[in-house]
Amino acid sequence: MLLTPVRRAHACGPDFPPELLSDRLGTLAELPDGLFMLEVSRLLPKPADTFLVVESYPEPEGARTGGGARETALYEAGAKAFHAGDWEEARARFLEVLTLPAEERRRFSTFAAFMLGRTAHSAPEARLHFSQVRELVRQGFEDPLGLAVASLGEEARVLLNEGDDTGAIRLYAEQAAHRSVSGQASLLFVARKLALDETRLRKALRDPLAQRLLTTYAWTRAKETVWVDGEAQSSPMPRLLEALAAVPGLAGADRLAASAWQAGRFDLAERFAGQEKTALDAWVRAKLALRRGDRPLAEQCLAEAAQGYPEAEDWSRKELDEHPQRPRARVEGERTLLALAQGDFQQAAEHALASCSWEDLAYIAERVLTVEELQRFLADHASDPAGRCAPELSSLLKYETHDKTDEDPNARLRVLLGRRLLRSGRGHEAQAFFRGTRWEEPARKYVEALDQAQSAWSDVDEAQALYSAARLARTQGLELLGTELTPDWGYMKGFFDPGTWRPEMRQHIEVTPARIALKDVPVTTEAEKDRCSAHAPPHPLRFHYRSTAADLAEKAAELVPPRSQAYAALLCHAARFVSRTDPERVQRLWRTYVKRGAFVPEVSQFGQSCPEPDFERLRNQKLTLRWPARRLSTLAMVGGGMLLPVAGAFFFVRRRRRETKSQGSGK
Repeated sequence: MLLTPVRRAHACGPDFPPELLSDRLGTLAELPDGLFMLEVSRLLPKPADTFLVVESYPEPEGARTGGGARETALYEAGAKAFHAGDWEEARARFLEVLTLPAEERRRFSTFAAFMLGRTAHSAPEARLHFSQVRELVRQGFEDPLGLAVASLGEEARVLLNEGDDTGAIRLYAEQAAHRSVSGQASLLFVARKLALDETRLRKALRDPLAQRLLTTYAWTRAKETVWVDGEAQSSPMPRLLEALAAVPGLAGADRLAASAWQAGRFDLAERFAGQEKTALDAWVRAKLALRRGDRPLAEQCLAEAAQGYPEAEDWSRKELDEHPQRPRARVEGERTLLALAQGDFQQAAEHALASCSWEDLAYIAERVLTVEELQRFLADHASDPAGRCAPELSSLLKYETHDKTDEDPNARLRVLLGRRLLRSGRGHEAQAFFRGTRWEEPARKYVEALDQAQSAWSDVDEAQALYSAARLARTQGLELLGTELTPDWGYMKGFFDPGTWRPEMRQHIEVTPARIALKDVPVTTEAEKDRCSAHAPPHPLRFHYRSTAADLAEKAAELVPPRSQAYAALLCHAARFVSRTDPERVQRLWRTYVKRGAFVPEVSQFGQSCPEPDFERLRNQKLTLRWPARRLSTLAMVGGGMLLPVAGAFFFVRRRRRETKSQGSGK
């Protein structure tokens, strides 16, 4: 075959998982290509024969040994003559193998029949011997090399050479139904040739199986460019669509409707949609309904499509795609979009969970749902199976170590909720959602530090506790306070920021007819935007928790004397925490230090290298520590309240002693 497909090039760099919400219009407009190899393996029902498929190299060890002495000697003599080019001698020896008593040729009968097919004098004779191979296997003769399945392809090739395209397609389809990659690839080559040859195409399309093959080809290879003799030809798809549309009672109408939608031939899509009750047909009808503005029907069709696809079905190409492409998950993602566009956020979360698209689910959980809604959502799904989304979640970061909890969306949502609660100051509630994770202990320490700061009796103690919290926020902030998506991108461990390049990528998105057709479909609401703003982290900068750490350190500095070493060190650390994310704040902190602080030699590299604040020196020196007014007033109240009882007791004891003394004098 001289036809060679042009494949997409894969550049070096990270391969981010697919998400659907950043390009909502494109998600609704696009209909994914099916997987040709999978689809053609289902052109025929699963065969009753359980033939062995052997298509790997090297061949199974010992496959050519184990036969009887006579059959082995005869077959090896035939093989030797075949490789020497003496086909007549080879044929004679192979025929001798088949004339042996059945019990003496159990091992090499299939070998001999297969080779007689390859060395046949005519096409009918070749077909006879290839068919004989399969019959021998059915009779119990050994087939260690999978020659029964291979014989289907060899016989199909004979038919193809004779111009019998439909006969070849049937045998290749039977071979593909055995999950033979060779049979699947052969069908692709045949489909390409037919698409380019109008005469052969029209003849082949009289056969329903060929119709299903060509409609499958049109749907799954719509964007394929065909090269012949080194030159690209114009796409055969427009002509192929017309030829298929002209077939009365076309088999594979759902595939034609899908390819027509992809090509922007909405007239053809409308004409052929609904003729076959399949999940793909329902998917196409959903898009057509959106184009007509019938959102309820679109939702109904998407629900039908989701039910029609097995959960485990995956359209990813194992050798090329890094992430699963499950059609059912994709349909659930589109249902997520429609629910968001209607303001039904709880339902959107349900569909996002079913889609197994972590980025989309995280967006809804982090920015759309309220904390209380998210808590209820988690409670409702507490008993969900953990491994349902493992294929998608395990591929998030293959180069980063992770444990099994990272493959459980519920476990990930619990930590996400814990971080939301910590960010909003609900630390004690947050700890329950870190429990059992590797961040349980740091979360506890962070909450304890903030508690200690709040209950401290002196400014120095409060400053020290705030500084402890600041250090935790800086060193483990991504895990404790970071956002799953923008601005921190916690699910990528902070390594990448898709928010910076996605807008640029959108500039290169192809404006397809389907996009234009759905351009007026609303994809968001003001309510969603309001919630997204309300649930944003306290700082918009990347690694926002570093700013939180600086806040805590700066607040600590305000509690110690400005002319102390601790003041200088705390401002230095506040600047260091944001030295890579907020240079303007670093400058402001420097100016504050210069204006109010004392010269401390250790902070000569302000914001870069900082000493630890010396809180003990402050305590020992008994510097002018300001007691908060509320504490002084509390002491005054407590002291004033206790003063009267103590004074009363003093005078009561004194009076009793005097009375005792007077009575003693009278005696």
